[in-house]
Amino acid sequence: MSDIPVFRLLCIFPHPDDESFLMGGTIASYALSERAEVSLHTLTSGENSRNAAAQQMRPEEMATIRSDELQRAAAILGIRHLYLDSYPDGGLRDLDPRILERDVAERVRAVRPHVICTFDVQGGSVHPDHITTHHIVKRLFVELREDIPPLQRLCFCVLPRERVHTWPRAIFGAPEERIDAVIDVSAWRETEERALRAHHSVRRDVEENNFDNWMLWEQEYFSFFGEVFQPPVGDLFHGLDPGTA
Repeated sequence: MSDIPVFRLLCIFPHPDDESFLMGGTIASYALSERAEVSLHTLTSGENSRNAAAQQMRPEEMATIRSDELQRAAAILGIRHLYLDSYPDGGLRDLDPRILERDVAERVRAVRPHVICTFDVQGGSVHPDHITTHHIVKRLFVELREDIPPLQRLCFCVLPRERVHTWPRAIFGAPEERIDAVIDVSAWRETEERALRAHHSVRRDVEENNFDNWMLWEQEYFSFFGEVFQPPVGDLFHGLDPGTA
């Protein structure tokens, strides 16, 4: 172990595969180099994936498969702690938000991260689970950072608008001025690709929606809540204090 301070990063996403599709290179760059301890909280088992019907699987079968795939992907990326809930895939918006808030808050208090990462307000593809997760996490961050000294930053995974506006599928990209961090993940592309391939049951999504090979770009992009860095920084922990307990 080096003398580089170890930060804690907590990623909160609704579905298995979100972590690999959105920020697999970033996770690997921190976790496998031991620059940060990475935890992942996934809210659903992804049982209602469109791939379940295509493969003639019942939701419970798909849930088991995707949970196993998530375990493999997390190991490849170096994720230290994996927490998998069983909220309804596609149904987060219909739940009492207080239930979600309670469980996510419990996780944040247990992990005591320096940084939390989740979807941005549009959820990229405007999936209702993505958007619900954004609002739950953002509200809790504002509340909990007053009680948890290490918790200093909330960041959102984004795609640059100028790189996605021509895609055949509507994706809501972030304007340049809202991108606060650009992480160089070129050294971790092979690891990220192995994590993507671990999510074998959703390979159709990779094949049909990986426009411009965005899931394996050499850079990954983030916005920070309540902070502005122009030009963007190259580290999710830029300027943070690692010494808080």
